[in-house]
Amino acid sequence: MAAFLVLVLAGCGGGESESTGDEAAIDLTVTLWPNGESGDSSRWMLRCEPTGGDHPDPDAACAALTAVADPFGPVPPPKRCAEIPGGDEDVAVIVGDYRGRKVHSRFSRANACVSPRWDRIAKVFPTGF
Repeated sequence: MAAFLVLVLAGCGGGESESTGDEAAIDLTVTLWPNGESGDSSRWMLRCEPTGGDHPDPDAACAALTAVADPFGPVPPPKRCAEIPGGDEDVAVIVGDYRGRKVHSRFSRANACVSPRWDRIAKVFPTGF
């Protein structure tokens, strides 16, 4: 009986988890408020490498993310951006794992000082939904 239990417990894997083959290098939740954070929002899962999730256009979104060295880093604002009138109310938050790095990042199109950060990965934020 003891030998049987040892064999059964050995088959349990000893605490190490095996990859099921569906793990993505990029696994994100994208929440978008097209009319500002006080309005309605939409939320999608986006997975890249391999591509998946329920994002409306995961291929384009993954291509946009992977084309930028650090899609969650700062972007230098254009010169005199504070003088350019306000932009859209669009706000987005991306939370999850990006190639082994935890991310929780807010994007906005409120003005010309912050919109270049949105624009460089704009395909992640679908329109017309």
